Amino acid sequence: MRISLMILILLLSFTALANSELWQKLQQEPNMVVVMRNAESSGNRDGTNMLAWDSSGKCIGESTLTPEGKAQAKRIGEGFAKRGIDPYVITSPMCRCRETAKIAFGKFLTDPRLRQMPTKNDQALEIFQTVASTMLAEHRGKSPIVFVNHRSNIDALTMELLNIGELLVGVITEDGEIETLGRIQLER
Repeated sequence: MRISLMILILLLSFTALANSELWQKLQQEPNMVVVMRNAESSGNRDGTNMLAWDSSGKCIGESTLTPEGKAQAKRIGEGFAKRGIDPYVITSPMCRCRETAKIAFGKFLTDPRLRQMPTKNDQALEIFQTVASTMLAEHRGKSPIVFVNHRSNIDALTMELLNIGELLVGVITEDGEIETLGRIQLER
């Protein structure tokens, strides 16, 4: 029991140190990106309406944030604000991502081609990757970018499976590729 407690304390200390180093990079280094999934949505809970998209922006039939998702988005925004990080935000046009970006950061840029694509639609995923890489390359610079999107799209872009609330930190290359540095777990 005592050894398990010591291991847990060491793991928590290591995670806090890693988180601190990544936050510091976001504060100081150019061409940084944080890739994140939307906060918890009704679709994450029940698996429905994940591909439904209302291009009018009214969210009709779309998965939207749950109360817990709204709280998660708020905590994410607070994490950036308390460190004085004012990111440039790019998001999927789907409601759950737009809601996450709006609650966390208040402002964002979007493009219809950044919406969630069926994983078996190689052509759509290729278009997504091209648009995402182009936007990341165009907006890289002094301010870090936060890229809010969907698990399947993020996987295609970064080869990383992210959980809700997990922040993938990386550097954007000149051609818009992401070189992963690590992950930040936000405190509850």
